[in-house]
Amino acid sequence: MIPPNQSTFTAEAGSTVGMQADEIHNSTVYQVLPDAPPEEKYKVGIAYLRDGVPTRARKFIDEARAHGYDNAEVRFHWVLAMLSKRSYRDLTPDERQRLASEVQWCADLPSDEWTRSLSAVHDLLDYLIGTNKDPEQALTQLAGLPAPQRDQVIHHLDLVLTGGLKDRFWADIRRHAEETRTSHNRQNRVWAYFEPFPNRPRTRQPTPVTSTTRDRVRAGFATVAAVLGAGYLAKAVFLAARPLPIVAYLLAIAAASIAIRSGFQWRYLSGRLAEHERRYAGRSGTTETTDQGFAASVTRYFEYYFNRYPPMGMDRTHWTKTTAGIRSWLRNEVVDLYRESRIPAGRIKWLVRFLARDVRDKWHKGELFEYRERYQVAVPTKIVCTLSTMAFLGFASYTVSAALETELLATVTATLVLLIGTGYALRGWSEIIGERRRVADDQLERERVHKAREDEYQRWKDKLDAIRPSETEMETWLTADKTIVVERALRHYRLAWRDVLTHAVLQTPVKNSKHARVRGGPRRYAKYDIRLFLITLDGVRELGTSIDFEHMILTDIERNNFRFDAVSSVYVATPTDLSCDLELTLMNGEPRGIHITDPTSDQTTPDESPDVVAQMNLDVTGFTHTLHILEGIAAEGKRWIERDPYLTKPLEGLADELNRPNPSSANGAKAHN
Repeated sequence: MIPPNQSTFTAEAGSTVGMQADEIHNSTVYQVLPDAPPEEKYKVGIAYLRDGVPTRARKFIDEARAHGYDNAEVRFHWVLAMLSKRSYRDLTPDERQRLASEVQWCADLPSDEWTRSLSAVHDLLDYLIGTNKDPEQALTQLAGLPAPQRDQVIHHLDLVLTGGLKDRFWADIRRHAEETRTSHNRQNRVWAYFEPFPNRPRTRQPTPVTSTTRDRVRAGFATVAAVLGAGYLAKAVFLAARPLPIVAYLLAIAAASIAIRSGFQWRYLSGRLAEHERRYAGRSGTTETTDQGFAASVTRYFEYYFNRYPPMGMDRTHWTKTTAGIRSWLRNEVVDLYRESRIPAGRIKWLVRFLARDVRDKWHKGELFEYRERYQVAVPTKIVCTLSTMAFLGFASYTVSAALETELLATVTATLVLLIGTGYALRGWSEIIGERRRVADDQLERERVHKAREDEYQRWKDKLDAIRPSETEMETWLTADKTIVVERALRHYRLAWRDVLTHAVLQTPVKNSKHARVRGGPRRYAKYDIRLFLITLDGVRELGTSIDFEHMILTDIERNNFRFDAVSSVYVATPTDLSCDLELTLMNGEPRGIHITDPTSDQTTPDESPDVVAQMNLDVTGFTHTLHILEGIAAEGKRWIERDPYLTKPLEGLADELNRPNPSSANGAKAHN
């Protein structure tokens, strides 16, 4: 069986289909009240910075500083947020001025890891903007920082420490990426991030008692009529004072009581058995649908999981035919219970999977059709009912014949009243009592089923909560993947960082990829397209790589080399107010469209701004820096590089520094040769 279309969220390949709505996980990582203390806003800013959303980080750190929470640590992280995913040339003049003032504020403070870290970043920026400082001093100072601060600087200043500056650290960066890429059991946990938060289980309530007051009144009148008829016969028999008719009358009453009791049991069990047989009997197959509605998605879930979980040794086709009826019954139950909840079908996928496994397990245990034993009418019951009915008819006939001898017309009338009243009374009370018993049985069954579903829900929820990666882990793994992509490109083009003036990494989602986000955070995808642009003196080297983030698979899909004057135009399109596309046109080729972000209309909760979410989604892609580079090349060609001291400075001043012995740089150079 072909799995459903993979268009929403899943824990298992090929098992999803449904509504195209974002899965938004509850999280307190980014939640902060407007009147929260500045310390809390600072912590939220740090979380955004750590998780790859620097624009939001700057906002919250700025707010914390504006409310008096300001020290060297805060300013250090503010500098990182200012430069994260940006090059120095991407900054506005006002931002550059603010950066320059940060270290001056700390000049008179006691030296600690935060002031030293700020000073190291300042020396790097001083060198890049054209001062005559020795880059070796800045690099040595950076290398001497404590590991936490040094690693943060190298990570967030990725686009600042480009060219020859990065050669010193590249071997360590690459090695760290290879180690962290598979850390914390990534391969067995990423799927949980995209798994929809399970909706609580629901169970069909028993159908209420269908008998009405009118039915009870009718049965009551019929009972009274039967009693009156039986009473008249008793009067006639007892007044005649004949022993045999009296004994026959009493035996008829006893036989009737036994027949009624066993007959009610027989009728109830037969009815319940027929009801379950109708429920479990269905079509030999189900029609697959291409509709994308909730009910159609649930239908495909049932078809997929029943096909996925057949009993051991049974042919899948035979299993799906055998369970067509129960599958249809369970599917209808799930649709009826959740249709009006306005939830994505993926949130009840866990329930469908559980039901499919439960049916399989019952088959293995021989319990799937246990209702046939439960509602099977016992042979003794049938015998007792039959014999007591025959005895009643015999004794009643003798009693009536004896009564006819005393008074013909009245006895005939009483007999007819007795028969008609008894018929209506038996049918009425049988339905009334049977309905009450049915509801009681169904309620017990519902409680049993609901407990099983609650147990599975809690087990599944606990499993997801235990293994779902944090935002920091997701960002760390993605950063490691992108670092490996850069390493592949350098190897392929046989470049060292000293040959690269600047670079840009653009991450975009693969169409129809699974996606999810935490409240307040950016959308993350199970698959990305990564475009790497390496800017060298000879032109632009471009490498396109597809990342299957969930399964840690990197696939090169495109390589391009072009001169600076080959870029004809760069155009940014906004199909909607909250989405973005990029169109790159070369002189000798067709325009190349690059989808950057998706619309955010289905990505927000009521307390979130679609504009803020759209900006976060754009922020994490690296779009701003990439656009800045491509627009500069398209507008000015190579002159864009030649007039920019920030790009030419590394080439002019680092030749001697790079020739100095350095273990890390030696390893890095060896790796590229």
